[in-house]
Amino acid sequence: YDSILENHNKYNTQNARNKTFQGGPTLAYVTPWNNHGYDIAKIFKGKFDYVSPVWYNIHRRSTNQYELTGGHDVDHDWIKEISDQVEGRHVKVVPRFQFQGWTQMDYQMLITELNEVDSLVNTLSLECRKQGFGGLVLEASYIILLRNFVMKLGAKLHDQSQELILVLPPRKPSTPYFTADQFDDFSQFVDGFSLMTYDYSSHETPGPNAPINWVEDNILSFTPTTMNRGKLLLGMNMYGMDFSQGHAEHITGNTIIKIIRQHKPIIEWNENLGEHYFRYQENGIPHTVWYPSLKSIESRLQLAEDYDTGLSIWEIGQGLDYF
Repeated sequence: YDSILENHNKYNTQNARNKTFQGGPTLAYVTPWNNHGYDIAKIFKGKFDYVSPVWYNIHRRSTNQYELTGGHDVDHDWIKEISDQVEGRHVKVVPRFQFQGWTQMDYQMLITELNEVDSLVNTLSLECRKQGFGGLVLEASYIILLRNFVMKLGAKLHDQSQELILVLPPRKPSTPYFTADQFDDFSQFVDGFSLMTYDYSSHETPGPNAPINWVEDNILSFTPTTMNRGKLLLGMNMYGMDFSQGHAEHITGNTIIKIIRQHKPIIEWNENLGEHYFRYQENGIPHTVWYPSLKSIESRLQLAEDYDTGLSIWEIGQGLDYF
């Protein structure tokens, strides 16, 4: 723990804007609830091909009527600074747009009604054009059933010289997921797939955030061949989980430093899972924390390079030197 406390807030200033990752494109999310992330994005911007601020929610208000909320968070000065050229490359700002508060009927209308599809495509493409974005990241449930909508949105954005990145849930026994054939099919009109290979464990089944063998299985499940594999952006969590007596809490860097400073735990490495963890007690309650370390980050970067996938990082934080 002492080396973590000593070095957690340090980084290689000479390497901060050099992309060292040898795989595919890199995307990094920035969230409004972590304002420090906006500053970190500026420091490390040369390492990313895409930066996705988590700004927008999509609401269906009535027939053919859609409303976007979150536009008040758009910061054009920050976008300009992020998008400035670094070593001949431009970072594309592609905000995330997430379906919010949708009912099953709302989804049914978008699946079956052509006018609904056209209305939402126009709403999203107009916002991207008006704000000057490089495209967007789309997150929605039932994405497998929204092929027609995704196809039309992709075509519209491409006409505007913008890109479409689709969020995909990881392969789990209890979760519907794309087949490899569907991945190849959607690849015709999607520029990238942000695969959420994290949150493997829960309060019911405490454990690692993203066992490395499971991450590798996801790569091979979606892309058993190398065709379109470069469009797979392998998810990497830059946060940890704190499990205690049936509870689970997401924790970020500042919180874990406080815990380590207070409890000075023994930090252990699980070779099979490829993650570090430690235990501590607070008010008599035992806790187990799984958190990404430099070693676990490096091993996943190596996995992505070996398979020539890209990366999607949730969310921008400490530990970016290796990227």
